[in-house]
Amino acid sequence: MTNNSALQNLKILDFTTLLPGPYATLMLADMGADVLKVSSKSKLDLVYEMGAFDEDLQLSANQLWLNRNKKTISLNLKTQEAKDIVKKLIKEYDILFEQFRPGVMKKLGLSYEELSKINPKLIYCSISAYGNSGPEMNRAGHDNNFLAKSGLLSLSGRKQSGPTLMNTQIGDLAGGALHSIIGVLAAVNYRNNTGKGQYIDISMLDTIIPMNTFEGISYLMDGKLKEREEFDLNGKGIYDIYQTADNQYITIGSLEPKFLQKLSEAVDIPELIEAGATPHDGGLLKSKLVEKIKSNTLEYWNSKFKNLDACIEPVLDYKQSFYEDPQIKSREMIVEVDAGIKKIRQFAMPIKFSESDVVYKFAGKEIGFDTVEILTKLGYDENEIKKLEEAGVLK
Repeated sequence: MTNNSALQNLKILDFTTLLPGPYATLMLADMGADVLKVSSKSKLDLVYEMGAFDEDLQLSANQLWLNRNKKTISLNLKTQEAKDIVKKLIKEYDILFEQFRPGVMKKLGLSYEELSKINPKLIYCSISAYGNSGPEMNRAGHDNNFLAKSGLLSLSGRKQSGPTLMNTQIGDLAGGALHSIIGVLAAVNYRNNTGKGQYIDISMLDTIIPMNTFEGISYLMDGKLKEREEFDLNGKGIYDIYQTADNQYITIGSLEPKFLQKLSEAVDIPELIEAGATPHDGGLLKSKLVEKIKSNTLEYWNSKFKNLDACIEPVLDYKQSFYEDPQIKSREMIVEVDAGIKKIRQFAMPIKFSESDVVYKFAGKEIGFDTVEILTKLGYDENEIKKLEEAGVLK
């Protein structure tokens, strides 16, 4: 089969763990990049230990997904021999992702400064909690910490209950992963124009600051701090989540007048049209809408709103969303991927191209699955590989 993938000429070394870097390189691999995952059998990745585990494959759902389309080599980077292998690989793999704390790769002798001497065209992307500068650059952090420190959590949730966490990692995915992809592809374009590689510093905290969007940018202008449920999009107005009589939920996002009019007619609250999406009546009209939605079941409201073009959708569980929703099914967002002895279901790559291919070659493999193949291509013979294994270089 002809490879018509958009990124087929990119070769990437992936030293990342957890979610930000692995998801970034997953998307790049789905778009055709040749990604080699550098891991250690002796150092567990926490994400691989979380979630469902496939007994037949002896791998977790996370590992099978995040390592899709990636080859994997196991190296103990504390050994000189492993560092030498990386330096040989960097002559061919001219994009590198790493996600250690600042300074770790330098201690290992694998910094951008060191490796760019070998390959001046190297694009080297570091993803970290707080970036490679500043008084807290070495501080540990996870997604909820970034959301807290950025100000984003200060307006999430309700006045009575306080901040609310989502069941996804906003800083890892929308922050670290997607911004690193943008940065690397921009650097590739720059390299195509100039012949020069460069270093990219991604702070997940930095990436979340602009996600404060409308209220954040307003604060920079007028200096007024808002509280929870005090503006249009965090619970003050009609835009919200509503409970039904059978303890299910629907979302109403009828902000524009044309949508608001359709909503008001459907729920028989004509005052909504004049009051607008954010009524200035101390919450009385919204309370009326809350009670109206709570007076009937989700099934009733689904039938009422199904053909109404007014930005209203039910809250679906995974079964309803992944397998039953006609829009998601039509977009083929769940795909079957070859895992060797069987096929498994995974999320599809969410970008649709009119010309280039997205290919799901294989599901993620066990750490070090391709070690021998990679070392052989580098010129190591069977005896040399055996010695490396005995010396603990490949663990």
